[in-house]
Amino acid sequence: MNDLLERYLGAVCSYFFGRKRQYVYHDLKTQISQSVHQYEDMEDLLMSYGHPLSVAYSYGYRPTIYHHFNPKIVNFIEKLVFLISGIYLFLSTLYYLEQFGCLSFQSTNNVVTTMNTSSIFEAFLSYPIIIMIGIIAIAILALIILDKKEPIPQDLNLRWNIQDLDHLPHPSHYPNHTIETIFMIIFIAFFICYGFFFSSDIIIKIQHESYQMIHMMTYFFQPFIMIIIFDYFIDMTKKIYTKKYLKYSFIINLFTIVSLTIFVVNSHFLSQYLLPINTNFQYILVNAFIITALFFIYFISLYKLVRNIKSYRFLFKK
Repeated sequence: MNDLLERYLGAVCSYFFGRKRQYVYHDLKTQISQSVHQYEDMEDLLMSYGHPLSVAYSYGYRPTIYHHFNPKIVNFIEKLVFLISGIYLFLSTLYYLEQFGCLSFQSTNNVVTTMNTSSIFEAFLSYPIIIMIGIIAIAILALIILDKKEPIPQDLNLRWNIQDLDHLPHPSHYPNHTIETIFMIIFIAFFICYGFFFSSDIIIKIQHESYQMIHMMTYFFQPFIMIIIFDYFIDMTKKIYTKKYLKYSFIINLFTIVSLTIFVVNSHFLSQYLLPINTNFQYILVNAFIITALFFIYFISLYKLVRNIKSYRFLFKK
């Protein structure tokens, strides 16, 4: 019966975040423990408490978006976003690795020194942030249009019976986004500073043979930054992880780690693409931003990779 209680507590707490989640867990568990002697068994007690969502409302839960989207359409749009952004990430990565001369089948003498080409395809790959934002904007628009065509009832379904209680998933099925949110706040704050720094005239004034490569690296990192942010916001919509989502996220993050590793190893990153550290403060600052950016992308991708593996294993718990 303790397992049943934990599953019920997990369902209620899944609507909360951070300290509020901990408070609801301990307070509700205390209340139920104090009332258990008044009922024949735990099932009767939990049935009397009602649907986990109604209990969550009693603790002050209010949804961020009150509109209920059609789950089938949401899943379709989600797959579409992962597919299109994944294809773009792959093509963009291939394009920039070719520019850096990092591909094993390519001679390093063929490194392209400019991104201003006449090719529409190459121009398309030269503006990663704009393209990635465009993908998500079109996805949101498509979601709204398709949802209007196939709407679902907006009334809350608080039906609650013994079958629903018995089929509550294991507590580990519910994601806790606290740690990831802290990481992402730091991640986004850093890359805002990173963007302002590399859009300033400081980088233009640098007269060094590595300038062109440094400039190109800011474009190379952009698709990885955006896909990590996309993955986080999609992740935040998940009250319960699905195996398909975890597989998509796993592939994206694994690809990110492999691609950056190819870049670092084959480009001789530390010896060729960084500015001399003994020259001046501006050079040191540029190097610090580049190395920190690489570290953040690696760290977040590795964290999500490990988390996805653990979460996937949790889904097999009954």
